[in-house]
Amino acid sequence: MAFIDLKTTKKRFPVTISVLILCLIIVVSSVVFLLANHRGSNDISFTSSGALNLIDWENVDEESVILRRGWTFYPNVLLTPGMVEESRSGNPRVEQYSYYQYVSISTQGWSDMGSDAEFVSIGSNPEMTRHGVGTYYIDLLVDPTLDYLVLNLPSISQAATIWVNGQAKRHFGVLAEDEEHFEPAEICTDIQVEPDKDGHIKILIQCASFTSDFGGMLCSPCIAPSSDAGIIKYTGLISLAVLCTFLVFFIVGGYYISKTFNGKKKLYFYILMFLTDILLEIFSPNITLLGKNWNALLQSSFLILANYWGYLFFFNLHPRGISKFFERIRIYELSLFSSLTTLYLLTYWCFPNLLERRSSEIANLILVLLTGCFNIFRVFYLARKRDHGKLLYILASLIALLMHIAPIMHFQYYLYITFHGFLLIIWAVGFTLYFVLDYVKTYDKLSANVRNLASAVEEKTKYISRVNQDLLKNHEKLLENEEARKKMMSNVSHDLRTPITAIRGYVELMLNAKEPLSRDQEVQYLNNMHTRSVQMEQLISDLVQLTRMESENDTLDKMPISIKEMVGELFQLYHAECEGTEKVITFSAPEDDDLFIDGDPKKLLRVFENIIVNAMKYTKEDGHIDIICHRYDDPAMLDGNAVEVLVKDNGVGIPANEVPYVFDRFYRAENSGINKTGSGLGLSIVKSVMDKHGGKIWAESEEGKGSEFHIVFRSSEFSFDDLEEEEE
Repeated sequence: MAFIDLKTTKKRFPVTISVLILCLIIVVSSVVFLLANHRGSNDISFTSSGALNLIDWENVDEESVILRRGWTFYPNVLLTPGMVEESRSGNPRVEQYSYYQYVSISTQGWSDMGSDAEFVSIGSNPEMTRHGVGTYYIDLLVDPTLDYLVLNLPSISQAATIWVNGQAKRHFGVLAEDEEHFEPAEICTDIQVEPDKDGHIKILIQCASFTSDFGGMLCSPCIAPSSDAGIIKYTGLISLAVLCTFLVFFIVGGYYISKTFNGKKKLYFYILMFLTDILLEIFSPNITLLGKNWNALLQSSFLILANYWGYLFFFNLHPRGISKFFERIRIYELSLFSSLTTLYLLTYWCFPNLLERRSSEIANLILVLLTGCFNIFRVFYLARKRDHGKLLYILASLIALLMHIAPIMHFQYYLYITFHGFLLIIWAVGFTLYFVLDYVKTYDKLSANVRNLASAVEEKTKYISRVNQDLLKNHEKLLENEEARKKMMSNVSHDLRTPITAIRGYVELMLNAKEPLSRDQEVQYLNNMHTRSVQMEQLISDLVQLTRMESENDTLDKMPISIKEMVGELFQLYHAECEGTEKVITFSAPEDDDLFIDGDPKKLLRVFENIIVNAMKYTKEDGHIDIICHRYDDPAMLDGNAVEVLVKDNGVGIPANEVPYVFDRFYRAENSGINKTGSGLGLSIVKSVMDKHGGKIWAESEEGKGSEFHIVFRSSEFSFDDLEEEEE
């Protein structure tokens, strides 16, 4: 059984993939939210008496029933339950009233009865006008054994009295059939209702509206079982608590994260927009009921301010100077949106009655669309010049536009959770995840670099100290070490100077070009510079790893390892790479012996990978590579208790006079020129790992005929049976 650390072989997802996954989550969540929050009832049926039959409704005792359809509406009259019952009795001596049947509730109130509504004209009662009075009626038939239900009425404009089974349950404002005696009020409430002995719940709602362009019920009521009453009551507060938690996070966490920003203004405007959007939720009628039209005034003000703070957030999102176009219009756009925001706020605060008109909603919609579309245009335009976070910013601009349109369009909501609040939470979650992950990623990189640098400095210091001690003891070894050091520095300087010179050459070509380079030339130069930088990175990485391996403080995380399993898994990997070519790689190992040793799996994996990759690199396209694992027969090797991995090939081979030096740093055989792509440190690292494990490694080769690499370890008595007993 091989213990392989998959973290060393796993590639990190790019930031773009993470953002795309977040986009998918947001889209799916939005669709689910809209489907779940659509306050409409489907597949409804009526009894012979005209009651909405909920007895057979699925999970009626567990889930809410949305009362969007099936209402009867009497225009221009305020009827009591008794008057409705008498009118519906069919007695010709009782006064009859015109009515709409099969009415659906919409955000337009009684000015939109729905496509299925039918108007039944009786006598001289006219059709409904925009302003006036009206009466909603619905008869629900439920299981009479139910104790009680909760009637949720999210929004009614502007005055109302709610009757249930002939009893007046709530009064809002002053109902009157003329504007002189009428008094408006904000309406949003929950009412506990009980079915009568026959299971009927007869709901009658008298409405009056003379100053608002939207009269009657503006959002579908729902009937919920008693078990959901607490959920209905506290859902809005819970969503606000979540939003406030995110706000605190951005205020506290943003203070520290912003230290890495080029400018902090974007954080300030982000917090202002987020705070204003939370206030927009708080001062909705669902949470706060204020007198007269204060809710509408504060909501409109917070919406306009949130829209403006959002504009300033995107305005400061990118550093100045990256776009000549936006630099030229900077003062004009700032003046335009600042003036519009000030004008809107002054108008509404001076003339609050304007908020009750449809034209004000159209004006607000135009302002939000103008601002949101300009933000989207800015983000898309500047995305060409900056790659960092561009997908997140594009998505954020789209969500901001939808988030500020939602209150204007009166999107339906469910259990006090508005679509605006839902998008605000998605906005907060998205930015939280992005900034936290980005900050953690940057911090991890810096921490890793600091640790690697400190470790390298410490190990190098100890290495120099050991060298100095050896210099005092043996002058000959001093000369050898000095010569080796000069050779190493020369090789390092040469290997680093070559890619640096190439990179500088391409940079000078791009800077000194008399004419603009084509996109293909730019891509070619950048690809070449990237290739050279990767070479430098590989060289430095190998140097650090080799230095660490030769340090006395480098420890091994030893554990029982099945050489048969570990090498077998590598064989499967490289065998797959040889498919489709003429190159052949084989593997053999004893069937009844798992060949266990004690070692560090991460470091030994590097040993086998290096040897096998070298064999494949220096073997022709039709070559053969054999990997053999077996018990070593020579009793003189490691006290006769040894395991060998033999890797042999029929490649170019190594000249006989160069075989003793193949494990030296930066050494490359003279006949390896066409494959000279490595750092020259691979086999040095392999030798260091084997020395740490107390193993043996040597090479046998003949130029033109191939090479054999022998890797020998001290065997362990551990077995798979022992592993199973430990797990039990």
